Amino acid sequence: MRLTKFLAISLSVVLLLAGCSSSSSDSEKTADGKIKISFINGFTGGDGAYMKKITDAFNESQDKYVVTELQEKDHYTKFKSGNYDLVVVHGNNLETYNQDGLIQDISPVIKKAGIKESDFHQAGLDIAKLDGDMFAVPLDIHPLTMFYNKDLTAEAPKTYEDLKALNTKLQSQSKDTYTLGVPSSGLVEFYMLMIAAQNGIELKDGKQLNFAQEKYADALMQFHDMVWKDKVSPPKLGLDGEFQTFMKEAKEGKAYKTAVAITGPWFYGAAKEKYGDKLGVAPIPQIGSELAAYGNAHTIALSSKVEDEKVKEGIAEYLKFMFTPENLLNWADGGQAPVHLATLEKVEAEQEKYQIAFQNAKQFENYVSPPQVYQFGEQMRYMNESVFSKLVTTENFTKKELMKELKKATKLAEQVAATAPQNE
Repeated sequence: MRLTKFLAISLSVVLLLAGCSSSSSDSEKTADGKIKISFINGFTGGDGAYMKKITDAFNESQDKYVVTELQEKDHYTKFKSGNYDLVVVHGNNLETYNQDGLIQDISPVIKKAGIKESDFHQAGLDIAKLDGDMFAVPLDIHPLTMFYNKDLTAEAPKTYEDLKALNTKLQSQSKDTYTLGVPSSGLVEFYMLMIAAQNGIELKDGKQLNFAQEKYADALMQFHDMVWKDKVSPPKLGLDGEFQTFMKEAKEGKAYKTAVAITGPWFYGAAKEKYGDKLGVAPIPQIGSELAAYGNAHTIALSSKVEDEKVKEGIAEYLKFMFTPENLLNWADGGQAPVHLATLEKVEAEQEKYQIAFQNAKQFENYVSPPQVYQFGEQMRYMNESVFSKLVTTENFTKKELMKELKKATKLAEQVAATAPQNE
């Protein structure tokens, strides 16, 4: 009886170990024997076709691996509930994905790929590294960008004084034409982080965002004054108002028109189609006390579920293929600004061809990355959905009223920060 029981237990252990082994070392393969690598991202706009070019070229370049790329609008939700190897994570989400255990240190994989940290601009590394470890490969940075209509201004404004001087000139010609538009929703998060960066204000306070700072209130009030005091912007613009007014035709008494748009680089295609050679592109002006740029970034992260060394080897080969100028220039073709230095050299050499990437790369030296806090988007929610709108649409809004709102936003951010996993 004892021998039978011993054998039964031994067999159970062997089967258990065999099961564990198969789940972590047996890679999934196609019918023709290629190892599968799944890659999910949110590139559902015009940029998706350019990433697809890279992936398709990799699949055609060798016969050992196949990367299946899924471009999904709700790719974050699908990644969390699905089984994917690689995922594009925005820079402001990396800390959350790390704390939630969804991604892993990608350093061993990029080492296999022969990719070094020195291959990237420091601004990209600042985003991709958490506590000194690489949790993603930095792909690009998309800061706020300035478009300008060359028929209305021959040169790009560089300072707030330039913006006001241009407005005086435009208003003397037509009361419906302004320098720029300040939206009440849309890219307002970018605006609020940009003005913090341009005034040397650190919003991260421990594990949360602290908006309730007198200096920050003063900085934010400038957007109110741009609309209601200096009147360089039309009043009460809505969603994406900064771009909508830039694209409109000025019709007396019917529509506001602006000469400049401080907006997202993803609008470049539409602006170029409308204005052609009359479209100017430049770094954003200095509105605050110092020159600084803010924006988000795309990074490529490795799922924490990936344990199979064969899959990791395939991912290394894919990244090695992607992060070469020959292939990554496809991403610059899509209007993105890669942080890969060798690719940036090619962009600079052909700056007319890669106009948007070249101009945005000029902002990397003054770039301030998103504060790395848990659930960054949730900590910003009240600021995005309520505070900025009140600030720019309410004519008599005061700093005292703003401080009250900032204290409420900070309290809500504190509550979100408290939900972070308590890792020992």
